[in-house]
Amino acid sequence: MAETTVTIASPGGLRVRPASRIVQEAQGYVSDIMFLVDGKEASAKSLFSLQMLEMSHGKEVVIVAKGHDEQTAVEAMAKLVESIVL
Repeated sequence: MAETTVTIASPGGLRVRPASRIVQEAQGYVSDIMFLVDGKEASAKSLFSLQMLEMSHGKEVVIVAKGHDEQTAVEAMAKLVESIVL
């Protein structure tokens, strides 16, 4: 299992368009990738699930992956979340 924590930098949070970018990226990995926010968790491969997390500006997101490419997946997801500034 690999894990990291990132903070949402985007003033608008992670709405539909950025969340769909996360889903597209996550689907390229074999590992199960979960986002955890305020005690709720969602699959990074499900747009609907990510939207339910209400990832607003300043929220901390724990990204956890389990599987063959878990470390690469966590690093890529963290980099993507940190780069989204809309």
